[in-house]
Amino acid sequence: MREQLRNHQTQTTCWDHPRMAELYQSLADLNNVRFSAYRTAMKLRRLQKALCLDLLSMQAACELFEQQALKQNEQLLDVPQLLSCLSGLYQRLEQSHAHLVNVPLCVDMCLNWLLNVYDTGRSGKIRTLSFKTGIVSLCKAHLEDKYRFLFRQVASATGFCDQRRLGLLLHDSIQIPRQLGEVASFGGSNIEPSVRSCFQFANNKPELDAAMFLDWMRLEPQSMVWLPVLHRVAAAETAKHQAKCNICKECPIIGFRYRSLKHFNYDICQSCFFSGRVAKGHKMQYPMVEYCTPTTSGEDVRDFAKVLKNKFRTKRYFAKHPRMGYLPVQTILEGDNMETPGSSPQLSHDDTHTRIEHYASRLAEMENRNGSYLNDSVSPNESIDDEHMLIQHYCQSLNQGSPLSQPRSPAQILISMETEEKGELERVLGDLEQENRKLQAEYERLKRAHDRKGLSPLPSPPEMLPMSPQSTRDAELIAEAKLLRQHKGRLEARMQILEDHNKQLESQLHRLRQLLEQVSSDTCRRGTHTPAAGTLTHLQEGYTHTCRRGTHTPAGGLNKSQTRLRPFLVWRCVLCGSEHPQQQHDPMVCA
Repeated sequence: MREQLRNHQTQTTCWDHPRMAELYQSLADLNNVRFSAYRTAMKLRRLQKALCLDLLSMQAACELFEQQALKQNEQLLDVPQLLSCLSGLYQRLEQSHAHLVNVPLCVDMCLNWLLNVYDTGRSGKIRTLSFKTGIVSLCKAHLEDKYRFLFRQVASATGFCDQRRLGLLLHDSIQIPRQLGEVASFGGSNIEPSVRSCFQFANNKPELDAAMFLDWMRLEPQSMVWLPVLHRVAAAETAKHQAKCNICKECPIIGFRYRSLKHFNYDICQSCFFSGRVAKGHKMQYPMVEYCTPTTSGEDVRDFAKVLKNKFRTKRYFAKHPRMGYLPVQTILEGDNMETPGSSPQLSHDDTHTRIEHYASRLAEMENRNGSYLNDSVSPNESIDDEHMLIQHYCQSLNQGSPLSQPRSPAQILISMETEEKGELERVLGDLEQENRKLQAEYERLKRAHDRKGLSPLPSPPEMLPMSPQSTRDAELIAEAKLLRQHKGRLEARMQILEDHNKQLESQLHRLRQLLEQVSSDTCRRGTHTPAAGTLTHLQEGYTHTCRRGTHTPAGGLNKSQTRLRPFLVWRCVLCGSEHPQQQHDPMVCA
C-alpha cells in the first residue's frame, strides 16, 4: 500500500515524492502555452525526461514484460510487484546510461506517477494493461510501433478487437493527460464517443483488425492526438532553422518554425506562436506551415507557390474551408457509458474523480443551453484566465483546510460541496422570501391607506383650490406604491430564477446520491462502475500540418465557452515528398 509523506513543518500530508512534487510545480511554467495539445505534450516531455523513459527502447520494455510474466492484462499489480518491474527496468537503463539514471530515485518517481495516473482510489494496485500503457506511451519508439504494441495487448488470439477491449485501451490512454488536468481538450474522460468513431471508421464491423486501428490512429483522433504531438515536440527540440522570427527577431529559430502561407518571408518561432503573439498585418486565422526539422529547397518552392495562391483568397474562403489535422470526436451527453476499467469486478474502488468531471461537464452544458450568467462581452482569453483562476481558487481552498486533518477523499469533497451549495442557496432564498414578505406587507398597508383616503369627497373642479399637503401626500403614496409594485415584480422574477436553479441543483444532487448509493451496493458485490465524463468539447483553433512541414488552417473563431486545442500536423514523407493527411514519418528516433 502506498505510504503518505508527511511534512512536519507545515503539518500537511502528501501522496507525492518530494522530487515528484517539485516536478509537478515546474510543470506550471508551461501553462502559458495557449494551445492545449502542445501544452500537454510539453508537460509530458518534461515528465518523460524526469523519469528517464526517453532512454527506454520498445524492445527493452517488451523484454521486461516477458521477464516479469506480465501476460494477463486484467491481472492487478500491487506495489511490491510494481517495484520489482520498475527496478528491473531501470537497472537495464543504468547499464547503458549510468551517468543519467539514478535507479532508486527513478523507481520511486515512476511508481509515484503510475499510481497518480491509474490508482486515483488509493488502493495500491493497478492493472497490468495500465502499467504497460503508461510505460510504452512515454518510451522511445516509433509512433506506429507503439500503436501496434498497444493494439496487441487488447486484441484476441485471432488478432481482432471488439468495442469493449478498445474501450479499455482508450480509457487507460486518456488517463495520462487527465492526470495533468488537460483531458477536457481531448473530448473528456468519456471514451465511448472515441470507440464509436473508430468502429464507424471501420464500417461498423463488430470487430476490427490492426490495419483498421492504425488507419484510424493515423488520422490523429481528438482523444489520442496528444501522443503524436509529443513525438513532434521531441523531434523539434534540437531543430535549428536558418530563419528570423518576425516578432521577437530570434535568429536562428530553435524548435518549431511557423511560416505564414499568406505573407512572403514571414516566420514565427515557437515561443511567440505558443504565446499567441502576432506581428502587424498578420492574424492567427491565416494558414501557416509548421517545420520540426530544417527545410529543403523543394519545400521552400512549394510554400512559395502556396503563398502566391493564397494571396488571391479572401478571409471568407479560409472561414468556409477550415482544415484540421486531427479527427474530431463529437462527444455528446451520454446517458449510460460503456464498460470501462473502473467497472471491472476486479477493481475494488470507484473512480470518483471521473464522476465529478462527468456531472460538472453536464452542468456546464446545461448552463450553456439555458443561458450563461456571465457577461457575454468577455473575450475568449479572459474566459480562459477565469477558468484558471477558478481552478487555482479551488486548489487553494483545499489547501486551506485544517492542517491536522487527513486528506479527504473525492467522495467527501463531493458531499461537502453539495452541502455548501445547497446551504448557500437556501440562505439566499430565505433572505429573498423575507424581503418579499416585508415589501408585500408595506404594499398592503399603503393600499389600505390610499383606499381610506379615496373615500373622502374631492373638491369641486371649478373651484380650482390649491393642492393641499394631504393631496400631495396621497400622490407620493401612489408613486411609492407603483415603485414597490415594480420592485416586487423584479424580486419575484429573481426568486423564480433562483428556484429554477435550485431545482436543477437538487436534481443533480439527487442523481449523485443515487449514483453513490449504487456504487456502495455494487462495491458489496465486488463490482464498481466508472462513468467517464462526456462533454461536447469544441476546438477553438484547428490546424493541419505536414511532417517536416505541416500546413494548418484555423477552424475559425468559436465562442468563449469552447476549449482551445493546439495546431496539429499532417506529416509529409521525406523520402517520396508526397503529402499525407497524417503522420507517416517519426523523426523522434532518427533525431
